[in-house]
Amino acid sequence: MGAGQAKTRKQPQGVAKPSDGVSIDLDTVPVRVENVKINGLSRTKDDYVSQSVQELFKATTFNELVFKASVVQGKLEKLGCFRDVGIIIDVSDSSPDGYEVIYNVRESGRFVGGINTMIGANEGSLVLGCRLPNILGRGERINLEHTIGSDSNKSSLLTAVKPLGGSWNADISGTLFHHKNPAYWSSYTVFSTGALLDFAFESAQKVRHNMQWEGAWRQLEASSRQTSFAVREQSGHSFKSSLRHIMTVDHRDHPIFPSSGVLLKLVQEYAGLGGDVAFVKHDSELQANIPLPHNLVLQGALRFGVLRPLDARDSTHNISDLFFLGGPQTVRGFEMRSLGARSGSDALGGKAYWASAVHLYMPLPFGFGRGSFGEYFRTHAFVNAGNINDSSFNTEDFAQSFQTMMKDFRASYGIGVAIRLGQLARIEINYCWPYRFSKGDRLVRGVQLGLGIDFL
Repeated sequence: MGAGQAKTRKQPQGVAKPSDGVSIDLDTVPVRVENVKINGLSRTKDDYVSQSVQELFKATTFNELVFKASVVQGKLEKLGCFRDVGIIIDVSDSSPDGYEVIYNVRESGRFVGGINTMIGANEGSLVLGCRLPNILGRGERINLEHTIGSDSNKSSLLTAVKPLGGSWNADISGTLFHHKNPAYWSSYTVFSTGALLDFAFESAQKVRHNMQWEGAWRQLEASSRQTSFAVREQSGHSFKSSLRHIMTVDHRDHPIFPSSGVLLKLVQEYAGLGGDVAFVKHDSELQANIPLPHNLVLQGALRFGVLRPLDARDSTHNISDLFFLGGPQTVRGFEMRSLGARSGSDALGGKAYWASAVHLYMPLPFGFGRGSFGEYFRTHAFVNAGNINDSSFNTEDFAQSFQTMMKDFRASYGIGVAIRLGQLARIEINYCWPYRFSKGDRLVRGVQLGLGIDFL
């Protein structure tokens, strides 16, 4: 049977058939799950999949059984071992209210390769990849990817992942990488080669943690003859060894067009475990969505970040470690990452920033496309504000840093259309009016196009 279907061979005792014209309240039909079978296992170990089906035995009504069977189906699909997972719910012959649940699975091949596209920060990429799934039978996998971006970005990754499972849904991974990241807004290119270790787990429902160590040898180069001296003097090699903690709390009902729920993301990084790069960096994001009548959604979002060098010398970090602000994904109505201090035509970034947004999202006018293609579109009106500079936010000068950050902030407003691309990315076509800006800011008055995953 196809995935998500449920089949019964006979009606539970005491419940009339639908052809009799009697409605059935599935919440009153008693259920006791006596057996769960998974057909089609070859390489996959029984103990690895059994932990995903335990909650089926807690079902007490037929409605609850159907819901839990669907949840378990999703868990089995996320294990990364199967190409297809089908469900059969059958009545047991041993007792009147006994049931058994059968999952028919097809395991993934030993080698999977392909060519895909990926969307980043206002750019598209072509991804050439291959992976070895379920190598040892418990979800272990090795991925090899090479990515070519439309802005001359390139990266190569070799990743090994070992799921640990358990109530924390944990896994551990190791990655070897080589990145080429041009920064056209500052006229430099940085090459990074190194390794990343990641331990991921859930401390509570929808609360995800990533504990990471990264070691990277970096080479920063001026990308043109017009690169300013302020950027050019930071060229050269550096080695960064850092610990990073990422906590994501996501209670939204949809990742792209949420109508309710809250997102909180906190990132802390400590660089200085060897090497010549030493700083502490904090970055945070808060988003709240409030449903309103007539399918309207009011969304508010705030981001804040600060970098503090661990040494008074500027050589303990370079421009690639700093924050940048501006563009269709942060403060709309300004060019990409163009806000803050400049040297000639190059943006210099900053050690601290804040950015905020208020949106009013609406479906397409007059119910156009409702229930079909219209679900991929939202119109919105927005107000953006933010600022970036080198405020330190140390304890002794916190108040002064706050006042500096609130002085001469940039702001814009506008209207536009957002288009959902699958469940991860979106396109925005906005008409922007910057109304608060500083001398030297690069404005985008009128139409601005945004493409990416992470929008403020």
